[in-house]
Amino acid sequence: MGQFGIQYADGRAWNEGGKGMSVYDIREAGENISDWKVATDSYHRYREDFDLMQDLGMNCYRFQISWSRVCPQGDGEFNDEGIAFYDRFINDLIARGIEPMICLYHFDMPLALAQEYNGFNDRRVMDAFIRYGKKMIDCFGDRVKYWLTFNEQNIFHMPEAFRISGYMKGEKTLRELYELQHHTMVAHMTLTEYLHQTKPGQLMGGMLAHQLVYPATCKPRDIFCAQQYDEFLNQNLAARLCWSGL
Repeated sequence: MGQFGIQYADGRAWNEGGKGMSVYDIREAGENISDWKVATDSYHRYREDFDLMQDLGMNCYRFQISWSRVCPQGDGEFNDEGIAFYDRFINDLIARGIEPMICLYHFDMPLALAQEYNGFNDRRVMDAFIRYGKKMIDCFGDRVKYWLTFNEQNIFHMPEAFRISGYMKGEKTLRELYELQHHTMVAHMTLTEYLHQTKPGQLMGGMLAHQLVYPATCKPRDIFCAQQYDEFLNQNLAARLCWSGL
């Protein structure tokens, strides 16, 4: 039995272990939004979680590395304490017979990069993400076979991209949306190539927010509309990822 978990908000550990702040650390609670204080506490209790997973017979666990935990400002110096945490985290998974799967980005842009460069809208953030991704591959690629660059990567070519990319100011223009999509695609392809060159046999994937699309009626126009929507939402990015030669 496989299962995945998403450790993208550090909750109580947001200011521990040398971690820098991410955009989630300043997110305000709302009527339907938690303030992150009450949730999983994976940073402190992950071994208990792994024991439960082992009891359930789980054989795979997907988690996200917190970019600002291993590189507090998003670029520049790396945090040895943060890297050591994930080193233990991965080893404890493997010791229980659970395959680790790493996702490099689950919408938690380092706050410094969001404030200074407006997130992935700026090519300098793309370059910083590539440096971070290469460092993680160098550190953990000997033990981790399965990798993902971005969570729900197809959302980066939709208006929702502004909310998940570290975008903090601007008019949310179509040009900016295309820049976001371009930068995340270049980062994905660059890291995929790097993984294959440095760790042959390891695999990089692009995770999609796939949705089933059904026509409203059996009329040809409705069927065609559903096909077009499916191509835009699901198939366009999947085709690029599969046909890129990487």
